[in-house]
Amino acid sequence: MDEKYKRLLEVTKALVNHIDTEHVFDKGVQTGRGVFDTSRSEEFDDLVEKARKAVRKAEDVKK
Repeated sequence: MDEKYKRLLEVTKALVNHIDTEHVFDKGVQTGRGVFDTSRSEEFDDLVEKARKAVRKAEDVKK
C-alpha cells in the first residue's frame, strides 16, 4: 500500500476513534437558561459509519 494511503487510513481511523470516544456531536440547541443540548444527525452518523466500514475494508486488503 502506498505511503499516502497508509497515512490516510491511519488518520481516518484516528478520527473515527476520536468521534466515538469523545462523544462528538454535530448539532446543538440552546434550550434555555444556559442549557445546551447536543445530538448527532442521521447524516453525521451515516458518514461516521461509512468511514468505519472503509477503514475495516482497507485493513482487510492490507493483510
